[in-house]
Amino acid sequence: MASVTHPKCGKTFPGGERTGHCGACCETFIGLISFEAHRVGEHGTPDRRCELKPYISHRKEYPHTTLFGHWPDERGFWHFGEKLTDEQKATVFGGRK
Repeated sequence: MASVTHPKCGKTFPGGERTGHCGACCETFIGLISFEAHRVGEHGTPDRRCELKPYISHRKEYPHTTLFGHWPDERGFWHFGEKLTDEQKATVFGGRK
């Protein structure tokens, strides 16, 4: 899969449907949930902004799920939810770093 470089910040990230790079904060997110979870406020309003939710227990807000917040991988890309083990990373990313 080809890499993409964002012209505003110069960061390079993997292309494809599972990766999103925010044009506002210039962070790269793995997965749609991760990307969408970092945008808060109503669409089309001045209070719409980027906010990384720290990887702490969100169980109080989401008792029915295992979502815990954003966490960066070794590449500096952001994920949302349970942290992955090395075995899970190998399965998801096919051994790529």
